Amino acid sequence: MPFWVRQIATRPRSVYVANNLRYGCTILRYYLDIEQGDLYRALGRYNGSLGRAEYPNAVWGDEALLA
Repeated sequence: MPFWVRQIATRPRSVYVANNLRYGCTILRYYLDIEQGDLYRALGRYNGSLGRAEYPNAVWGDEALLA
């Protein structure tokens, strides 16, 4: 999303894995702060599906991500 470039205050020169990871982690941290550490709700915000369980359940169910 273009507004994240302004929010994070950097402008990536190109789309690389490192940039994607940095942005994704920064955005998830932002949502974790809003949700006071509630990963389930933060994942819903991250995916734009707050209030719907499909995405948080899919990530939460992947034990490799939580290890």
